[in-house]
Formats: sequence, C-alpha cells, structure tokens
Amino acid sequence: MTTPIRFGGLASGIDTDTIIKQLMQAERAPVDKLEQKKQTTEWKRDAYREINRSLMTLRNSAVDLMFSRNFYAKTSSSSDESKISVTAGPSSGNSAVRIDSVTQLASSATTILDTVDRNGQKLTNTTKLSDMNGFVSGQKRVIQETSGTELTIPKDLDFSTVVLKDAAGNVLDSTDFAYDAATGKITATNTTNYPGGVIPKDVSASFTSGTGFEVQYKSSTTGTYQKIELGADATVQDLMSQLNSKETGLSAFFESSTGKISLSTKETGATSTIQFDTNFKSAFSMGAVAPTGQNAKFEVNGIEVERASNTTTIDNMTLTLKSTFASGPVTLSAATDTQKIFDNIKGFVDKYNETIDLMNKKTREERFRSFAPLTQAQRDELSEDEIKKWEEKAMSGMLRGDTILRGTMDTLRSKWSGATSTTNDLDMSRLFQIGLSTGSDFTNGGKIELNEEKLKAAIEKDPEQVYKLFTDEETGLLPQIRDTAKDSRETITRIAGADGAGAPTYSMGREMTQMDTRIKRLNDLLIDKENAYYRRFAAMETAMNQANSQAASLQQFLGGGM
Repeated sequence: MTTPIRFGGLASGIDTDTIIKQLMQAERAPVDKLEQKKQTTEWKRDAYREINRSLMTLRNSAVDLMFSRNFYAKTSSSSDESKISVTAGPSSGNSAVRIDSVTQLASSATTILDTVDRNGQKLTNTTKLSDMNGFVSGQKRVIQETSGTELTIPKDLDFSTVVLKDAAGNVLDSTDFAYDAATGKITATNTTNYPGGVIPKDVSASFTSGTGFEVQYKSSTTGTYQKIELGADATVQDLMSQLNSKETGLSAFFESSTGKISLSTKETGATSTIQFDTNFKSAFSMGAVAPTGQNAKFEVNGIEVERASNTTTIDNMTLTLKSTFASGPVTLSAATDTQKIFDNIKGFVDKYNETIDLMNKKTREERFRSFAPLTQAQRDELSEDEIKKWEEKAMSGMLRGDTILRGTMDTLRSKWSGATSTTNDLDMSRLFQIGLSTGSDFTNGGKIELNEEKLKAAIEKDPEQVYKLFTDEETGLLPQIRDTAKDSRETITRIAGADGAGAPTYSMGREMTQMDTRIKRLNDLLIDKENAYYRRFAAMETAMNQANSQAASLQQFLGGGM
C-alpha cells in the first residue's frame, strides 16, 4: 500500500506528523503484543523441530545398528596374500582353514577368431559384415534348443527356400521334413533318419526375411540362443559393441593390428561355454567344438575341492585364489573384530547421548521472561550486535520443563535398564552387566555411561548374546529405542509439524495462521485510525486557514476605513 504524501501544520505551525505518530504508538500496542506472541510461537516450533531432527537421527542410528553385520564383524588373515586372499563373513567362526595346494585356477571359455573377408583382406573395425563369407543379408535362423518333434519358424514362408542344417553345419535333406505354412511348424517325416520324428538339438532352419544381419549366440549366462540384429551396413565394430553388451555374458576384443578377435565368457568354470550359429562360425572360421572354461581345483585340509570360480566360500570365509602352488600350505583364519563391534556400539551410544544432551538442555534452559521479542520499532533503534544479544535471551527456555521432552527422556532411560535377553549366562542378561548403564546422576537426563573394558570383554566372550541384548524384537534395546523415538516424533510433529510442513497440518501452524488473520485485521483498523487522525488535523488546519483569512480581511477593512 502506498503511503500518501501529507503536508501538515502549514496554517497552525503544529508538527502533526509527530503528534499522530505518538498517538499511533499507543494504538499499536495490541498488534505488537500479538506479533511478539507469534514470534515466540515460531521460536518454540523451531525448538521442537530441532528435537525432532535429533530424534530422527537417533531412530535411524538404532535401525542401522540392528543389522547383524554390526555385531558379527570379523577380522581375517592369509599367511600368503599373493596366493590366496580371504574375507571373513559375519557367520564365520573363530577358526582357521589350511589350503594345501591349488592345482588349477578357474578360467572362462575363450576362443581366438582369425579370419579374412571374402577378398582375402584382414579384418578392420570398418569391415562390413556384407563383405564376409557366411553372412547373408536378410537371412534369419531358428535353432532347435532341445530335441523335439517340432521346429517352429515364421508362417507363410516358401519352404523351398528354407535351408536346414545340423549342429555341424551340414545341409539336411528338406524332403525328410514337412512344413505347415499356417502354423510355421516343421516336422520330421522320415522316421528312418529321424526315429520317432524327433528333430535333434541344434538343428537350424535358415530363411530370408527383410534386410540386415542376424547373429545367434549362446553362453553360460543366457543358457539359450539369443539374437543380435544388425543393419545392412553393419561393421565388425558394430558387432563387437553388441557382443559386449551386458546381456550376452561375453567379452569381445578386436585387435586391429592383427585383425583377430578374442571372445570369452564373463563367467568362469567348466560349464561356461560359447556357441554361435553356423553363419557366424563360417564367417569367422570358428571351429565346430564349442570352447569351454575350467574349474578351480584345490585341496582344503586334505580334501580335494573343485569350484567354478576362483572366488568361493569355505567355512563362511570368502577366499580368492590368485595362483597355483603345489606345496607350502596357506593358512586362512577368522576372528571376532572386537574393536569394530565396539566402535559400532559406541557410535550409537554417542548419538543417543547427543539427543539426551539436547533435550536436557532444552528442558533446563533458563527462561528470561523480561526479554520479549523485539518489535520493529525497537529493532530500528538497536545495532545488529544488540539485537543478537537480546534475541539470545528472548529465545532461551522455549521448552523449559516441557512434559513431552521429559516424558521422552524418562521412557528412553527405562529402555536401557529394561532391555534383556534369555541366556544361560546370567552375567550377560542385562546391558549394565556388559558395561552400558544410565549411571546414578539423574541430572544428566539418562545419558549412557560406557565401560570400554567391560563391553569389549563381553564382545570377546559372546558376541551373539550382545547382539540379542540389542536387537531382540520384544525385549532388545534397539527396537524399543526406535519405537520410542518414532512415537515422540509423531507427537511433536502433530504440534510443531515437520520441516517444510504447511501451516494447516499442525496445531502451532494453525494457531499462527489465526494470529496472522488477527494482525491483518488490527493493522487495517490502525490504518483507518491513522487516517481519521489526519482528517481531524486537516479539518483543524482548514478552520485555522479560514480564521486567518477572515482576520486578514477584517484588518484590511478596518485599515481601509481610516
């Protein structure tokens, strides 16, 4: 709203602006009190939200600690890392394993393709598939995955153009088969050559459909033949890119200086294999026998073991074979990582104590009631440093003696003393017995005192019992801390809202909205009141102008008659 420009006191000589400003200061007192109340409510809301953020951190910390890995952390070692490395899992025992020998490492199926194009030139990245023997534009192929009485190809084909081949790439006599154009099914009619009408595994049917090229492959990852479709202008580089896609389970490398291609499976082991259709085999001079990988072979504590991968699990320890050796055993051991488990628990205790410290501070903080929030007029008269110091006092004690916070602290404290777990060892059935207690000082709000020596001894003795004391869903500490923090957050959120929450969603927000409405209404009344004052003074100025004018006329009249 634009403030009108006024020129007062021209006739009377009275400073009407100053007089009206002083009058309005008294009129504005109810608005100032309401704005101060709103500011106090905002500060209290923000203090509640600070508590809520801390409770959220505590809850998340409790949830994170509940994972078993935090209580079953293990250290591991290998007597010869150059031969075998080891990582102990959470379920590893405190044990040792002896690897007497490694006679063979696991490897992937690998083959080297060395061929030339149909002009006798070595392959380059830009060699087109159309320039290679074996690739026919538009030729598609269906391969019989398992032996069966039917091989299905597209419908409505000219069967005289379909070429059938066996697994070795030999062309089969089409008169031994029949094709149903309505269903696309091929059946064996010569039961002499195909007993029982069974079409053997890996028999393929080739036919022409559209343009471009099709490559069919099978690896230990896919398990069945998959198709790669390439455009009519596709090059060797395009084929390499497709073979290297994550779905193939293959790694393809083209060495441009030699024109050779290396293909290998991403998986290792005797079951890993690389198989292609006959067109691909013909184009790249690939042998009829599919390459396969090999298993790792080693001896564990005198027992011969075979695995498909060089990384495997023995006695819940993950070991990686790096090289072969015939003698000089490698010893692998695992033990409880006491320090790691202790650090995990201590990290949670620190987070808990930070939350208790904050709530304890807020509920005990002194309230300076004589330091009310500053009005705008008061702020205009103070320096920034003076404003800061004043507001530190004014904001203090917003949650002093708050029953929600006190109730939360009492509940949290009781969870530590009440947490228990069934055990035959009565010296480890309560948290205070393993070095975690709330202490005797009630003024600290229930902060946890941690006895490092006692807790580490308990971890060394029975990490599983320590885990149960913390995580048992009914009587363990962490689920109870998690639920208490959650319940308290929900209570506070109903009052103060979550960060960024809309005012209508929480009680303090609705209260401040009502205050805003009242403040606006009072400000509108103040504007009307101020305008009324100005109208009165203006009327007075008008009257004085008239009186002055009459006096001047009278004086002129009297003077003129002399």
